[in-house]
Amino acid sequence: MLEDYVMENNGEIQKQVIDLGLRRNGTLDENAYTQMGAQLGYALKQILVGVEPFLDVRGTTGEIAALSAALGMEKRHLEDIIKYGANSPQARRSLGTTDQAASRFQKVTGIPWPFSS
Repeated sequence: MLEDYVMENNGEIQKQVIDLGLRRNGTLDENAYTQMGAQLGYALKQILVGVEPFLDVRGTTGEIAALSAALGMEKRHLEDIIKYGANSPQARRSLGTTDQAASRFQKVTGIPWPFSS
């Protein structure tokens, strides 16, 4: 997945950066939000296959904790869907917990969670 990385001029792979302070700094626009959604999608894809995402996350401790919790619950919900089916009690329960984590992420960062349930 080399296309997921940014190459610097010297040919070295550069980590992608997710800045959770964009809203706080007043620099969150549609392009930045779209890019963040793509980066979080990449991170979730890597987490699902058991690979540590190659990115840096910037923000306050609370913002980073909210992101970690929301991504973790997205992972669990997707695993429950795969294992038990989308309409299973386990998947419905994990969806509720995922929605709570996504709401907390939005409350803490001011950034809407980019994945819809």
